[in-house]
Amino acid sequence: MDIEYIKENYRFETLTKDHDLSNFECDSEDLTNFLKDDALTQQKRKLNLTKLIICDDELIGYVSLLTDTIPLKDIRDEETRKDIKNQLNITSKKRKLPAIKIGRLAIDKKYSKQGLGSEILMSILFNIKNLAESSVGLRFVTVEGYAKAYNFYVEHNNFINLKKDDMKIKEELDIIIERNPEQTFYLYLDLKVLE
Repeated sequence: MDIEYIKENYRFETLTKDHDLSNFECDSEDLTNFLKDDALTQQKRKLNLTKLIICDDELIGYVSLLTDTIPLKDIRDEETRKDIKNQLNITSKKRKLPAIKIGRLAIDKKYSKQGLGSEILMSILFNIKNLAESSVGLRFVTVEGYAKAYNFYVEHNNFINLKKDDMKIKEELDIIIERNPEQTFYLYLDLKVLE
């Protein structure tokens, strides 16, 4: 199936027991196994919600979402941090702010590395932004991204890593990707960048 066609015609469906997941395989065994073995069970227990990305009845990928928080002290932009502290009259450095976490995001390897992931991520982010404007208060999206997906989130999609990881990422990211590509980094995005 053509990537441009998929970009114009995909839809999100909530995972059910009736979906056939047998042909899905992404570049990560962990992400593939999560969808096939754990996603529905966790969803039934209200631990996450998994949305399948479908085009013409073919499973293209999935995203699993759940609630999260981000400590105010971890917001890198000092102006944003001060603005939030002042608006909310916060005095504690331990204050946590509401967020939605992308627990998992995966594209079938037939369609990966062709720009589809960024297209779908932007759609997810705008859906979260709409939710934040209409239904529930939140400002941040978080993800524990794999080292091998670091550039996807940070370089291509405006996520920010925590300051504590700066040196490790600057000096060792390539080594980490080679040795342990599924090591995670906590990343976040301020929904204000979508305005």
